[in-house]
Amino acid sequence: MIQTSPADIESLADHLSALVTQMEARVPYAAVLVTDETGEQVRMGTSSEQVAETPPHRGAVITAHTGRSMIEASVDDLSPEGLSRAADAVVARAEDIGIDEDAPVIATGPATAQRFATEEHTPYAAVSLDRKVDRAREIRQQIQAAGDARVVSAFGLISHVRSRELFINRNKRLYQDLKRTQAVAGVTVSQDGDQAALVDGRGQRGGWEATGLPDELIPKLVDDCLRIAGAPRLSAGTYDCVFSPEFSGIFAHEAFGHGTEADMFLKKRSRGEDFLGKPVASGSVDMFDDPSLPGAAASYYFDHEGQLASPTQIIEKGVLVRPITDLGTAHTLGIARTANGRRENFSRKAYTRMSNTYFGTGSHQLDEMVADIDYGFYLERPSNGMEDPKSWGIQLEGYMASEIRDGKLTGRVFSPVIVTGYVPDLLQSISMVGTTREITGLGMCGKGYKEWVKVTDGGPHLRLKARLA
Repeated sequence: MIQTSPADIESLADHLSALVTQMEARVPYAAVLVTDETGEQVRMGTSSEQVAETPPHRGAVITAHTGRSMIEASVDDLSPEGLSRAADAVVARAEDIGIDEDAPVIATGPATAQRFATEEHTPYAAVSLDRKVDRAREIRQQIQAAGDARVVSAFGLISHVRSRELFINRNKRLYQDLKRTQAVAGVTVSQDGDQAALVDGRGQRGGWEATGLPDELIPKLVDDCLRIAGAPRLSAGTYDCVFSPEFSGIFAHEAFGHGTEADMFLKKRSRGEDFLGKPVASGSVDMFDDPSLPGAAASYYFDHEGQLASPTQIIEKGVLVRPITDLGTAHTLGIARTANGRRENFSRKAYTRMSNTYFGTGSHQLDEMVADIDYGFYLERPSNGMEDPKSWGIQLEGYMASEIRDGKLTGRVFSPVIVTGYVPDLLQSISMVGTTREITGLGMCGKGYKEWVKVTDGGPHLRLKARLA
C-alpha cells in the first residue's frame, strides 16, 4: 500500500529510483508504477439496500525496454525485496530477448519531481456512513415523489474511488492522489401497461460536494422516463437532427475515440491513419481529448507511463490533425506523445486510451438549430455506441428522439432510436455547433470487451444529418 505521508512517499520513491538506475545499467529504459485503488458504493433501492467496499487493487508494474519492445511484470509484493526480485526477472527476460543497443533512446522529458492531489471541499472520507446512506435514500425518495404511483422502483447511489499512483523513471518522480465521486439516480416507471427505465447522475473529481445533483435532474429524469414508456419507433430514414450535449459526447467518443487511439494504427485496424492531415469533418468542427480538464471525472495529472496531462486537439477546423498515443506507440511510430497511456490496474497492460473526449464549441444557439427544420428530431438520453475503426462505421443508441416539425418541438417522442452511418459523412454534415459545452461523467470504456478505464465525453449541441431507425 502507498502510504500518504510525504516521508513515506519519498522513501518509496528513493528505493524505486535506485531500482530504475540498477535496471538501466542493463537495459536502455526502465520505469516503475505503483498503484493503490480503493472505493466504496452505497446503493439505496426500493427493494434492497447495499453498502459495499470496492475490492482494492494494490501493486506495481515494472517495465523494461529492449530497444524494440516493452517487457513488463506485475507484482503485489511491494516490499523492497519483492520489487527487486521482480525487477531482476524483467531485466533477465529483456536480456534473453536481446538488447538492441542501436535503437533510438526513449525520450523521458526533462527532470521533474511533482506531487498532485484532487481538491476536496468536503473530504469524502470525513463523512459518516450514516450520512452517505441518508443521501442515497434522499435521491431515491426524490425520484418517488416526482413520479408518484407510476414509479415501480427507484434507487439512489453514491460511489467514491480513490487512486494513489507513484511513477518513477530516470527523470521523473510523480505522485498523484485522485478522488472521484458519483451520485446516480435510477428509475423504472409503469404507465398504461408499458414500462421504461432511465439512469442519470453526475461524476466528478472531488469529495462529498460532488454528490449534489442539479435541481432539475430528477424531475426531468422521471418525466422523460414517463414519456418514453410505450413510445413508438420512428420510421427509418435520413433526417435533420439536433444532438443534445450528451449525444454529442457519445458521438465524439465513438467517432474519433478508438479510431484515433494510435495503437490501432500499429495493428492496421484504424482507417483514421490514412486521413491524418486531411479534412474529415465540416470546417466548424473541433475535437479534443483532455485528461487535464478541471474537475472532470476521467481527469488525471499524469498517465500510467509518466506523461504529464495536457489537452490534445484531434480535429481542428474539420481536419484530422493528430492521434492520441501511449509511450510504446509514440516511440515506434515516431509521433508526438500524448498523455493517454492508461491501465485498468497495475496488473494490466498499458494501451492508448481516451480520457475526456469532446467536441469544441461554436456560435449557434439551440433555437437557431431547430428553427429551420421542416421535419426532424432532437436526440437525447444516449445509451451506448460502437464503432468499427477499420471501416469507420458507427452505431449510436439512445432512448429519446423528440419530433421537430416546422421549426418547433411538437412534444411527440419516439423510443428507442438508433443512429448509423459512415463517420466522415456524419461529421461533414454538421452545419451548426452550439456555444455551451457539457461533460457527462458516468461512463466507462473497454478496449474491445475488457481493459476498462474511466472516461467522460461531451460537447455542445450539434446540428447535422443522420440516418435513424
